[in-house]
Amino acid sequence: MSRNAGGSRVRGPNSALTEFLRERGIVANAIRHRYEETLQQQATASSDTVVTISGSSATSRSRSREVETTVASSTRSKKRTKKKHADSDDEGELLARMTRPKPGQIDFCAECQCRFTVTAYSKPARDGNGLLCHSCGSKYAQEEKQQKKTQISSRRRKKSIAAALLDKQEFSVPKLQDLCIKVIAKYIEDVEILGDIGDFNMEKIARILSRNRSLKDNTLKLFLNPSIKRLHFWDCSNLSSDSLELIASYCPLLESLTLSMCGQLTDKVIDYYSTNLRNLHSLTINGGFLITSGCWVRFFDTVGSQLVRFSLANTLRFNRESLQALVRNCSATLEELSLSRVGSLKTEDIPLLLQLPELTALELSYMRDAITDDDVIGLLRVIGPRLVTLNLDDSGDLTDKFLLEGVRPYCGRLQNLSLALCDGFTDAGVRDVFRDWEFNDGLINANFSRCTNVGDEAIQALIDHSAKTLVILNLNSVYKLTSATFQLLASSDCEFLSQLDFGFVHCVGDEEIEVLTERCKSLQLIEAYGNIRITELAKVKRGVKVLGRQSDSL
Repeated sequence: MSRNAGGSRVRGPNSALTEFLRERGIVANAIRHRYEETLQQQATASSDTVVTISGSSATSRSRSREVETTVASSTRSKKRTKKKHADSDDEGELLARMTRPKPGQIDFCAECQCRFTVTAYSKPARDGNGLLCHSCGSKYAQEEKQQKKTQISSRRRKKSIAAALLDKQEFSVPKLQDLCIKVIAKYIEDVEILGDIGDFNMEKIARILSRNRSLKDNTLKLFLNPSIKRLHFWDCSNLSSDSLELIASYCPLLESLTLSMCGQLTDKVIDYYSTNLRNLHSLTINGGFLITSGCWVRFFDTVGSQLVRFSLANTLRFNRESLQALVRNCSATLEELSLSRVGSLKTEDIPLLLQLPELTALELSYMRDAITDDDVIGLLRVIGPRLVTLNLDDSGDLTDKFLLEGVRPYCGRLQNLSLALCDGFTDAGVRDVFRDWEFNDGLINANFSRCTNVGDEAIQALIDHSAKTLVILNLNSVYKLTSATFQLLASSDCEFLSQLDFGFVHCVGDEEIEVLTERCKSLQLIEAYGNIRITELAKVKRGVKVLGRQSDSL
């Protein structure tokens, strides 16, 4: 039986695809005809706004009637014209592809008019009419390649600017030293020894590795040196317990140690630290949730008498027994204590800190259930006169009583106060603390972020009291503030104010930010996340970085 018996109309040299397109009316002549009609329609549509529409009756009428209509709006005409242009461009491109010479044929270059043989790699001319010979095509290829390199370089620059802004730094040409450090961090797997590059550069490399999650068992040994005294690692998630134990073996003279995200830090490692690190006086542990209470007791019994600074965060196994061992062994030397997100401590454990009279810095943050007015007031009665830094973030049970009976009468040397997320304070209570507070010389760092009940009177009293000493002021999400507070801040003599955060405070706009940057001479950083009234039109003084504007596109 013949192959065409099934009804196929494929004959001779025609392919199945050509037959398929012909059955659906897709042929080169039809495309060319529609393209010519489109060009004629564009020529008539651009001359006037009157369009003639022809219609015919399909049932009984044989002749055509012409109806003239006026275009109602220019917008509709523009959209119609744009659509016609798009259709004509598509059909023109398809027509150009169909009329393009095939590989092996002879053609003339659209640029230099020389005769050449068409190949599959022949490039079309920029205007789309004709092809280019090999030499002309190579020339344009190099120009396109250089243009792509420029675009990639521009994207990288924008990315670097964005990264520098998020890091609160100024984007500038990096130093040769910084470039070398980045190259070392990039190829850290191939480095055998860092050599004598100094503690500062060593810490820079450690920061980069921590940010890239590249601090591993094999790269840790590059930082271990018998003579080193300070070691800070901010991401130890890829370090095993055996590698963490090597720190004490290779660095017996260590005095300050910081280990963050150290989920594999165990009792065995801490016991080894307590016996081998005889000079340790500062320890910061973040995320050591495997360390038990008994291990902390043994650690403080061994090295507690030499600790000057102790910081612990994100653990549930540091309980009353651990705190008792700390205050029993560290009462004579401990000056800075930080306990954050230590969920096992209760309200009745806070009075134990009365046995630490030498404290100058105290942090009890994110321990909402453990902090009450009476306990903190009793604590400040003993340690308040020496206290320079106090951080009680997210202590929701604190009220104005703590401020009026604890901070105001006892904290005369206080310079850094952080009370973020404390929604129990009122506008009048905070105002009464700072109004006529002659016992205190002024705050350097004040953080009232997300204190939702604080308003203009409280912050204006703070400005009147600490205008000449403030360096950092955080008013993020203090919704009740009005522009009057920021006008007072601009008119006050805040000569040292360098960082200001008023994110999600919607009363601040372009006018306020211009006045602030003009009057506050030392201002370097403004965080304005969520402030829709701050736009790119604000005239910001050179040298001041503004983060969080919605109009910024990087």
